[in-house]
Amino acid sequence: MRKVVIAGAGLAGSRCAETLRANGFAGRIVLVGDEDVPPYERPALSKEFLAGSRRTEELALRPRSFWEEQGIELVLGRRVVALRGDTARLSDGRELRWDRFVVATGARARHLAFGRPAGVHVLRSVDDAAALRARLHPGARLVVIGGGFVGAEVASTARGLGVEVTLLELEAAPFLRLLGRDVGEALAHRYREHGVRLHTGARAAGFSSDTSGRVTAVRLENGTELSCDVVLVAVGVEPVRELLELGRGEVHVCGDAAGGAGHWTSAARSGSALACRLLGIEPPAPQPSYFWSDQFGLRLQLVGDPREAARVELDGKEDTFVAQYYGVDGHLLAGLAANRPGDVGPLRRRLALAA
Repeated sequence: MRKVVIAGAGLAGSRCAETLRANGFAGRIVLVGDEDVPPYERPALSKEFLAGSRRTEELALRPRSFWEEQGIELVLGRRVVALRGDTARLSDGRELRWDRFVVATGARARHLAFGRPAGVHVLRSVDDAAALRARLHPGARLVVIGGGFVGAEVASTARGLGVEVTLLELEAAPFLRLLGRDVGEALAHRYREHGVRLHTGARAAGFSSDTSGRVTAVRLENGTELSCDVVLVAVGVEPVRELLELGRGEVHVCGDAAGGAGHWTSAARSGSALACRLLGIEPPAPQPSYFWSDQFGLRLQLVGDPREAARVELDGKEDTFVAQYYGVDGHLLAGLAANRPGDVGPLRRRLALAA
């Protein structure tokens, strides 16, 4: 193996490249990214970057000099559009030969099934966040469609900017299926306390727009119209896997394109584990999944997977609590710490022992 080409310069792809080099791979590594900026921290897009407290260059995963020092070639503002044999063709016509090809193309934001007028945004890239941020001025009316982590974080950031926020959630409470009714209802109460107009059991059916084509309202299935100046569609992501259908031979996949959990730690581990497999060394032992979210004054840290929980134990109150999720056999499946960072380590150790 003399040359590795990685399609996708997000966290999984960049961590794969770093791990290859850190474990002694002396060949050529080319990291191809369709954005014009070097690998960066995507979680900040809904928080500090959207709030204006961090600039684009401050999001970088590594200083630009790091990639040069490590001999990792960054090919930015381009994407791989075709694979033929052991050659990848880029969107600018350039061709790259490879011995191993890695698909780390991540995920794209899902869209709704109806038309999207001007003023309706998604949030997946720096450009997406910059376009949304330009519309979030004090007094603006934002409707967020989707009460998941991205939707909730943007709602929290927007309230901090003086924006009027309406949040649409399909379930009876935010994160009902993931975190359970008690936590979901506690979060719903907190959102409303922070001035969010939360509509549960609400499904968007379309948009209204003015004569210039800019959105003026979100129409719900029940006929209600919610007037707005700007909309964020935050209804999840879907993996970008088109290259897998084109590839033959030594083509590998990591991160969200491999069906990952869509979280920072899972993407990082997936990229590192693939690099180890390419080098024929044992990857690090799997760890319980981990995810965090900052919203409305809460640092939520989730360890493990609570979706199959049969019982939830809550300790604490609205501003600071721990929820522990147990399976039907009584084993701990997951733990959620809200403003309780000291509890995260013990939860991780307990989950590792239970695995």
